[in-house]
Amino acid sequence: MGGHVIECFDNTLYGFFAVILAPLFFPSTSYAVQILGSYGAFAAGFLARPVGAIIFGGVGDKTGRRKPLLYTMGFVGIPTIGIGLLPSYETIGIMAPILLILCRLLQGLFMGGEFAGVNIYLLEGQQKKSLGTNTGYLISSGIFGAILATGFGAMITMDFIPDWGWRVPFLLGGLSAFCVYLFRKKVSETQDFIKENVSQSMLASPWKEVLLKHKFVLGVSCLATGLTIMPLYLATIFGNRLFKEIGFSQSESMFLNMFAMFLDAVFVTVCGKMADRVGFKKQTILGAIVIMVIALPSFVLVLPSNISTLNIYFYIFILASFGCVINGSTFPYVGRLFPIRCRYTGLALSITVGHALLGGTTPLIASFLTDFMGTRLAPAFWLMFIAGLTAIGIFYTNPLIQENDKD
Repeated sequence: MGGHVIECFDNTLYGFFAVILAPLFFPSTSYAVQILGSYGAFAAGFLARPVGAIIFGGVGDKTGRRKPLLYTMGFVGIPTIGIGLLPSYETIGIMAPILLILCRLLQGLFMGGEFAGVNIYLLEGQQKKSLGTNTGYLISSGIFGAILATGFGAMITMDFIPDWGWRVPFLLGGLSAFCVYLFRKKVSETQDFIKENVSQSMLASPWKEVLLKHKFVLGVSCLATGLTIMPLYLATIFGNRLFKEIGFSQSESMFLNMFAMFLDAVFVTVCGKMADRVGFKKQTILGAIVIMVIALPSFVLVLPSNISTLNIYFYIFILASFGCVINGSTFPYVGRLFPIRCRYTGLALSITVGHALLGGTTPLIASFLTDFMGTRLAPAFWLMFIAGLTAIGIFYTNPLIQENDKD
């Protein structure tokens, strides 16, 4: 789980520092252009993940689940440290944003198989009766990494911290990745993969199997996995824009983000335990429906006519807590939709494509829709649309393995 902590730490760190980094790497007379440029670099890290999913997913399906988990941690620390050392636009000109985007792309590439790999370890492990519970703990551990990043963000944005202080968390995140790599060298292979390997049913190109024979499942899985992070990103990363417009300082915004993360970490463990009792398919559909219901009321709270500090906290509470009902069940369920011989690739593509198209672009799309439509309600309709598609799609899927599921 340590790798997921690092993944969430590094990714959240950039997301929360997007507002700070915007004028350093994307100079412009327009604040909106700066923010769009910085959010675009945030999205770039997600857009590279599907490529990493194909690369590391293929390694995981053909040679074992252990190797890609080693490789991802072994390499991801390099671009993370690179961001911490990167000169600003004022120093090296146009190369600054180019190198920043390159580092984000490399981060995304190396993380392409990370979260999927850890989920497969749980799915193919010995504790199948507590799969939902363990998944909740896994996601919660990642949120801990995000909370840690947010805490650094809150501290770094205080007045007494020097201007270069934002670099320190990136350097620490990169070094931590190398420590996780050393720990993972002791991890053994999963028994399910060993049995499948003995039967000699391994595929030469797992990604072709996924794209040719499991297209519908892949599409639905992308929707579901992307939806798992949309509410939280609207409450935090996009929320930072709202908080700044309302008058909160950067440090105050970071503490609001920590509040959102804490709620999510608590509720996701509860939702994971609930999935073991309710069933993964049922809860995934329920989670999508809940998001449809809470989307519009949450954004009504941040309309200019309704703004208050209390309503900001309610906005965060609704999105962060109710929005994570789907998290405790989606990843175990999606993993069950793919056969063992292409499961790593299928789950990795589902997570990375879903997170790239729906999660990583959430702040960018939300900002664009808000400006284009001239209302803060605009992101709510986008969220409702994706949640509705997800609920319908999951309804028409069936898991390949029924163990411990109450569907």
